Amino acid sequence: MASFTAQQAEAALKPQLLKYIHALDNLDWTTAESYFHQDAVLVFKDKEATYGSKAIIESMSKFSEVSGKTVTSLSGMKYEGTGDYLIVTGSMVSETEKIGIMKAKFIQVWKKEGERHLILHDHFEITA
Repeated sequence: MASFTAQQAEAALKPQLLKYIHALDNLDWTTAESYFHQDAVLVFKDKEATYGSKAIIESMSKFSEVSGKTVTSLSGMKYEGTGDYLIVTGSMVSETEKIGIMKAKFIQVWKKEGERHLILHDHFEITA
C-alpha cells in the first residue's frame, strides 16, 4: 500500500476540496453531491450523523435555508494519505448571508473511486 507525502496528498486533494467548498458556498447541491461517496457519512459532533450522499445533501440544503449563501475560508490545513485514502484536517470560517460568522474544525476522509477521490467521512465541529 502506497503512502503519500503531505505535499503529494495536498496536490491530489486540494483542487477537489476547493471546488467542493465553492459548490457549497454557492448552494450548488448537484455539484456538491458529486463529491460524496454513495456510502458517505457526515457527522456533526454532538448533534447528528447522516448516512448517504443524498441524505447529506438534503441536510445541508435545509441548513442553507437558515444560513443562506456563504463565503468560506480555510486555514490550518493538513493533508495526508495512504493507499486509496486521502485525509484532510483544518479549520474554516464561513461568512453567512443570514446568521453571521460560523467557525468550525473538520476532518474528511476521501476514498479513491475510479480516477478521483470522493468524501467517505466528513466530521464537522462548530466552534463558534
